[in-house]
Amino acid sequence: KKLYFLGTFTSGGLRIAIRDARLRIEHEGRVRKFVAHVGHLTFNGAYANRRGQQVSYITERGVFRLSASGVELTEIAPGIDLRRDILEQMAFTPAIAPGLKTMDGRIFRAEPMNLASDTRWV
Repeated sequence: KKLYFLGTFTSGGLRIAIRDARLRIEHEGRVRKFVAHVGHLTFNGAYANRRGQQVSYITERGVFRLSASGVELTEIAPGIDLRRDILEQMAFTPAIAPGLKTMDGRIFRAEPMNLASDTRWV
């Protein structure tokens, strides 16, 4: 019913750093993963939409969801510049959720996240 694709936003030389609970792109990857057309079909988003599947693409710098109208950015990592680090690294322009959120900052800290006491995940 729900599909989650997880990976880095780009590849081929990507270097990132976390400083002060903020993500920083030190060197952008050479290979873009969010492309306009694919050479080989391994997943059909239109078919998933017709089946009512919820599809999410989760990367180090953003969370996207697949909607009937296409890909929508729903969350962005703290420290990431929307234009430079996301939009300019994509071969198409995604929809931006009206309530674009910042990803949970605990992800970008060294200490435990204490998820067991967080009712948002229950």
